Amino acid sequence: MIDEFFEPLGARASAHLRDLGDGRGLGVREHEPVILVSVVKLFIAWEFRRQVEEGLVDPAALVRVTAADRLGGTGTAGFRHDSHISVWDLASLMMEVSDNTAADLVARHIGIGSLRGLAARVGLKGTRLIGSPRAILEEVARDLDVSDLEALAHVLASGSVSTEELRRTSAWDPARTNASTPADLTAFLRHVWNGPAPIAADVRTWMGRQLTGGRLSRLAPSGVAVFGRSGSLPGWRNEIAVWEWPDGRRHAIAVFAQVTRDNTREVELAMSRAALALTDAFGQ
Repeated sequence: MIDEFFEPLGARASAHLRDLGDGRGLGVREHEPVILVSVVKLFIAWEFRRQVEEGLVDPAALVRVTAADRLGGTGTAGFRHDSHISVWDLASLMMEVSDNTAADLVARHIGIGSLRGLAARVGLKGTRLIGSPRAILEEVARDLDVSDLEALAHVLASGSVSTEELRRTSAWDPARTNASTPADLTAFLRHVWNGPAPIAADVRTWMGRQLTGGRLSRLAPSGVAVFGRSGSLPGWRNEIAVWEWPDGRRHAIAVFAQVTRDNTREVELAMSRAALALTDAFGQ
């Protein structure tokens, strides 16, 4: 159903679509393990918002972001100076600009143990949550026999580690990193969307404001509201989304693509074609 979009590009994809109403689904290799990369931020966001709702976390609590926290990248991850930011605003930055440092700090605030136990609590049998971005990078540093994350940054910037060497590290291996399956991810989106209204509304808002990604929305029909969370590493392009149709239908879609060439733009367009093909096939 979707291989025709990816095979000419030297890519391979797994995907799943689920109706958020009745739970019916349709997929291709939907039970194969995939790496989450920044898609893990959806799990962190949902657990944070749940704890806020239950009075376990004060959303206005100020968190100090220091040089020791910064990983580089967007949002607080690339700040030059120390700052104090509410944990709520960190969650927003984590979801809207894919801020890795914000993800670390929010995960620390809710408790890594709580995050790791989330999949089992909501019945996701194919999902394993190890930790936030820093935990994953620390594993990569160990795999490459690098002393710490600062040294890892220098190694990566220098180009002394090849892409193939990186792809042999734990971050690229579903058996050793944050991982799930397309079917689990659409099930989790259904859990989020059909959960307590205040939690669902805030997660929906954060996903609707995502400034990076948009891989599944490029060919979405006019009038369809799209809410997404993307993730990527060299060799992987991932995105999960909810499409809300004008007629009231709501579909959760997950597409994960493994890339072998320097053609990520074409692969991302193929991901949107795959999402559209799944919705067309589901409606037949």
